[in-house]
Amino acid sequence: MPKRRWPTEVELNERLALAATWLKRHRIAGQQVWPVSAGGAEASLWGGTVDAVCAVAALRRCGRQIASILDDVDLGATKRWIKTRQNKDGSFRSGEFAFAGAEPTAWALIALYEIAPDTRSREIENGLAFLESCIDVRDGSVASAPDGELPRTMPSALTLWAFALWRHRDDLQDNIVSYLLRCQDNASHGWGVTSSARPNPGTTAQVLVAFQAARVPSEAFQLAVEYVVKQQRDSGRWPNSLDEWHTAQDRTSLQLTNKCANSGTAWCLLALAKLEDHRSRTACLRAVQFLIGGDQTISGPNLVRGSWALWDDGAHRHIWLTGQIVVAVAAWRSALPPAGLRREGMRLTNGLLTVLDFVVNRAPLISTLGVLGAVVALTIDTAGTGLRDQLVGSGVTFRQSLLTSGLATAMLGAVSWVYRGARNWRSRRRRE
Repeated sequence: MPKRRWPTEVELNERLALAATWLKRHRIAGQQVWPVSAGGAEASLWGGTVDAVCAVAALRRCGRQIASILDDVDLGATKRWIKTRQNKDGSFRSGEFAFAGAEPTAWALIALYEIAPDTRSREIENGLAFLESCIDVRDGSVASAPDGELPRTMPSALTLWAFALWRHRDDLQDNIVSYLLRCQDNASHGWGVTSSARPNPGTTAQVLVAFQAARVPSEAFQLAVEYVVKQQRDSGRWPNSLDEWHTAQDRTSLQLTNKCANSGTAWCLLALAKLEDHRSRTACLRAVQFLIGGDQTISGPNLVRGSWALWDDGAHRHIWLTGQIVVAVAAWRSALPPAGLRREGMRLTNGLLTVLDFVVNRAPLISTLGVLGAVVALTIDTAGTGLRDQLVGSGVTFRQSLLTSGLATAMLGAVSWVYRGARNWRSRRRRE
């Protein structure tokens, strides 16, 4: 497992500045919009412009040093372009997909909120109304289109997120939350791309982000947080996932399947960034170290320098991926205490609690080793001399030390075992 070291402010600024420069460089020439991938010639709403907008907004909150890189990015012009992508029914279309549905519409509303928070307009109202039409009012599920076919987790989470930001229809937000909680896997407490799909950390994190935006009490999703933390790889990353779906419109188009790749690391880091428990903070630290400590490309041609790659497709650099990672890293950074005594105190507390977790999780082994040490101590013959005295000194002293250490270790393991049992009992009570 890699060493956990808190990145310095200089390191964070350098890496975020690289990402800001990369995002600025890969706008469509002469416009304030972005393609899906670097070098693309066609502007896209979902997967391109909306993720770049969210990243630019997040970077501008990271201080003047980074914000100055983006001085010539005009989000006002971007806002006007986004509005041109809206259909008469309130939905937004994206060049990446053959349909205009809940996902690009929700993303557009989220991006418009980042540009001008709380500034309601006719376009916002129409977009929210379209999302309402994608909701099944009987159970709170959300489908990609108003036909209601195959409700899925992602449109449900994104719709909840958009509604929460714009403070729209508390009753519908409650319905969607209830639906998502019913879809939660009973064993892992995660979510899959549909109510019957295998859970994955990326989709689970999408729900957690929406829940936090909607101010759902943390007790309602604490077990899902534990699931996300446990799914983190030793390197600090989370596995990516692929969301695939159909709509009624796809039957009459050449595109039969809609596909959306989700970055597990970006979504999980964003979901955990503002949580204050030490397991979440440790997971975030490992994720940030993975992202800026080696996964970000910091040299090479302008096409890749400052960006991240998805899986092993090193030849393609996606706007949405770098944008989402920037948003997540910036959210984690903003949730940290200010540099100084408060941050150092948090680091110390986090380290001590991590050690406690290590001891508690290995309570049976510690108890066993303690008992074995005590048994070995009782079998030592203190009358014999010779080689033993040369190695360990007095037999009586050695046996007493070993016995004391063994009993103390066994006691520590026993206390840890009892504590772990109480923690597991409380966790089971939360599941009921």
